[in-house]
Amino acid sequence: MALLSRDQGVRDDEVVVTASGAKPDPAQRKTGIPALIDRVLALRPVRVFFHYTGDNGPLIASGMTYQAIFALFAGLWFAFSVAGFVVKNDPALQSSVFSAINQLIPRLIEYGDTAGAIPAKTLLNTSALSWSGAIALVGVLFTAVGFLGTLRTAIRIMFDLPNPVANPIVLKLKDLGLTFAFGAVVLLTAVISVVSNTALDLVFGLLGLGHATVLQQLATRAVSIVVLVLIDTSILMGAFRVLSGISIPIRRLLVGALIGGVGLAVLQTVGTSLLGGASSNPIIGAFATLVGVLLYFNFVCQVILISASWVDVGMEDAGIDPRSLSPDVEEQEQAEQLEDARRLVAKANQEALEQRIRESSGLRRWRLVRELDREVRAEAQRREEVPTVAEFKQAQERTDDPDPDAQQVEQAERKAE
Repeated sequence: MALLSRDQGVRDDEVVVTASGAKPDPAQRKTGIPALIDRVLALRPVRVFFHYTGDNGPLIASGMTYQAIFALFAGLWFAFSVAGFVVKNDPALQSSVFSAINQLIPRLIEYGDTAGAIPAKTLLNTSALSWSGAIALVGVLFTAVGFLGTLRTAIRIMFDLPNPVANPIVLKLKDLGLTFAFGAVVLLTAVISVVSNTALDLVFGLLGLGHATVLQQLATRAVSIVVLVLIDTSILMGAFRVLSGISIPIRRLLVGALIGGVGLAVLQTVGTSLLGGASSNPIIGAFATLVGVLLYFNFVCQVILISASWVDVGMEDAGIDPRSLSPDVEEQEQAEQLEDARRLVAKANQEALEQRIRESSGLRRWRLVRELDREVRAEAQRREEVPTVAEFKQAQERTDDPDPDAQQVEQAERKAE
């Protein structure tokens, strides 16, 4: 159908245009099974899941797992190359450190009666003054910074945002700083876990409850889970807000990170059973523990991205734009969208006018051809007068007005000349 009235040509004029068929039909009330399906699809968890899968979340999580596993191994090797001599001669400290690591990543360290992917003696025998230590240092920095870059990109994809426009060197330095910050948080987790368990033992001892009672075991487990949730929630808040650079209201940030923190704590709690299931598979045999660790990291990455999707869906429902745009940038974007809309209308009107020309003949056809030529030239002149992005920004800066009109833009151009 024609998109213009008889008096309107190519230009986007102040004429009311009625486009037949452009208005959608009113929604019909559904009953029975279709209504039930609609109600289920409207549930927020369902919408979050479809948002996550629609943005290729499982595929992205697989790529993150690949980088995370190498960053983990390089980090462990480097940590024990530097501080292994402190742990090596203290069996009690070894037990505390390896237990804390296995609590964060179940069955990672093979120690005592616990099966794992990495033998404890291999880590304890590493040397800082060796080529392997130097290579591990370079490797941990490269893989950790690369993983954080991948994590940033993945989270921003969940929010339908492009990569941040910034100096790549500054961005890598930021990732390097966050690498040390996240590493310190993981170390703090181990320390808090050891201290909390020791404090509980002391309290139960003072109360005369002895050791290894059911109450003590439950209390120790509860404290460990609470600590894990708090630490994981803090890490996710930093990943969503600081690492990704997304402007998220604090309440929504806290809720989304808490959901992810609980999910990660559950994984860390039941991770032993998960890895045990992988090791019981006779097909993968000797690779069972490593495959289990890969599965565990894949689930961790998926939990992170699902919690990011939860935050994004909630912000969309509330009409909150995740982009931290200044008023100047918002006005510039709106101006670009308005110009795109005007060009789209002009193109549609031109095509409709050309169709009328094909359907006409004689004097009427000649008049329509002249009208089309006149309108095309007028539209070209209008486009020529539209300020460029640079000119629009310059006018914003010189007038302190986020939405300068054509006269202000022209005055800013004269001043610049």
